[in-house]
Amino acid sequence: MAAGGGDEEIVQRILRFTDVAQEPTDFLMPISGYEKMPIVSLEEAVKPLVSLLPAIKSYAYAAKRKCEKPVDNLTQDESASIMLYSMGWKPLDECLYFALNATLRSADRDKLKPWFLYLRLFLAALFRLPSMPLLTVFRGVKQDLSPQFKKSKTIVWWGFSSCTTSIQVLQSEQFLGKSGTRTMFTIQCHSARNIRNHSYYASEDEVLLLAATEFKVNGVLDQGHDLYNIHLQEIQSAEPLLIPVPLTADSKNLVSNQLANVKVSKNTTGSNVETIQLVTKTPNSSTTQEISVPMNISQESDYPLRSPSSTNIHPNAQWQKDGITVAGGNGKGSEINQLCNPRGLYVDDAQTVYVADESNHRIVEWKWGATSGQVIAGGNGQGNGAHQLSYPTDVIIDKERDSLIICDYSNRRVVQWPRRNGTRGETIISNIDCMGLTMDKNGSLYISDFSKHEVRRYRRGESQGTLLAGGNGSGNHLNQLSYPRYVLVDRDHSVYVSDCGNHRVMKWMEDTKQCIIVAGGQGNGNGLTQVSYPKGVVVDQLGTVYVADYGTDRIMRWTKAAKQGSVIAGGNGRGKEMTQLNEPFGLSFDRHGNLYVVDSSNHRVQKFNLLENK
Repeated sequence: MAAGGGDEEIVQRILRFTDVAQEPTDFLMPISGYEKMPIVSLEEAVKPLVSLLPAIKSYAYAAKRKCEKPVDNLTQDESASIMLYSMGWKPLDECLYFALNATLRSADRDKLKPWFLYLRLFLAALFRLPSMPLLTVFRGVKQDLSPQFKKSKTIVWWGFSSCTTSIQVLQSEQFLGKSGTRTMFTIQCHSARNIRNHSYYASEDEVLLLAATEFKVNGVLDQGHDLYNIHLQEIQSAEPLLIPVPLTADSKNLVSNQLANVKVSKNTTGSNVETIQLVTKTPNSSTTQEISVPMNISQESDYPLRSPSSTNIHPNAQWQKDGITVAGGNGKGSEINQLCNPRGLYVDDAQTVYVADESNHRIVEWKWGATSGQVIAGGNGQGNGAHQLSYPTDVIIDKERDSLIICDYSNRRVVQWPRRNGTRGETIISNIDCMGLTMDKNGSLYISDFSKHEVRRYRRGESQGTLLAGGNGSGNHLNQLSYPRYVLVDRDHSVYVSDCGNHRVMKWMEDTKQCIIVAGGQGNGNGLTQVSYPKGVVVDQLGTVYVADYGTDRIMRWTKAAKQGSVIAGGNGRGKEMTQLNEPFGLSFDRHGNLYVVDSSNHRVQKFNLLENK
């Protein structure tokens, strides 16, 4: 058999990852009809295909033999249907994955009828695999496809799309290489399936995008040297283009038999632990297992706010140099798809972005994949009413109270606003020129006062707070701050402050009277030992400091005790290209280590995906 053999294997791998040029530009009819078919064995599913693919029965037999011990709770036939898809043989037009995708990309939907039984089995298998939410994947082709992809255009890939999670795979000479005309696709997706456990080529990290997946073009970047980078974002179609399959009997049995009864009883010792009794039933027995789990599954409260909570960032980690616009980016304005001088931001576990839209006097929520935002606080004109905001500069989420905490700067107050369907806020702290704020795991707020040059901590219910840093007038001594902007508190209750007027980031440790410099402090400039009017600041689990370097249009990383920093985003001159920033302000990570930057004078929020974490 041809599958798996030397050069032929390489050819098949290349074709799966680079067949994007075969996608039609026309909008086709939905893929339907297969969902009404019964689930049958793989042998039965391929019988209607013999006239199209004469060798199919032999390859189906081989696939099934190799899948005698399937994983991921798939049946042997389901696992083998995926393996059969991943196999390749000659002639190419009689190879299953090639012929299937060619048919899916054809306007003649009648040609799909012989494929219905196989599609029913194959898609049942894929739908039962765990999806890989909020993933960035790559594919490409040795052609210039950029003219076909215009920013903000929506497109559909009608075939199944093989992608890789490693950009290094595409850069290898077997695929795109590093010279010649090339188009690389950087794709944000939420419905990809990892087929590695069921692929004939188990050594490669191949993920599969389902047929009829719709995307929005977020940007097209000419990177020079005949390389074009197209950013796509998977979006939800208004109506399904791939009619979903119903849950299989095996899947129903899996749920009803193995998770027949789940009881939750909370631990009464005061610790943040719950005990779950998991009762598993089989035809002949029933067993009970007790599992202790944290009450807060994500455990985000153990991590500094805005820091990655489920990914440990290596000190030499790399992010993509070209950002992806996830909020705004449609010019300066007040429409729902625009921002106007945005400042602070917060990113939740679902990668929803909350932005302090300063000059629009509102807080806007942008869900992952959305093309426009939703006003969730303010937006009623500038004013000091309970339903209004005036130049808000920062926002965070208080999960315990399911509310927004907002720096309402020009009204000199901190406001708590219901997160869902709120129409007015409640002032919780008054008479403060609040610029930035954060919260520790106990619910205490840490707020910078811009005009008093200080940072205070406010425990729940307090209105006066406790002075922590600064408070000795504007100056550059270690017990002074000058126009502090943003603030972060780590697990040890150490407080980090962007000391904007002194061009440095300061760290205040609990029970000390003065701060230490952890970034900059060498005057205003663009050297690696300097920062210029720093704004957003984030600290990860290793104590590495990340700074939005406003004056030099870059994001800098300062490892613990480092004498100089390194540029991880921007730094390519002031501008609006995907590799550029224009006066970056707010800064945040999501829980997976992807970096979000408020690109204030471009009136957008940019996301830089974590590329290499080692």
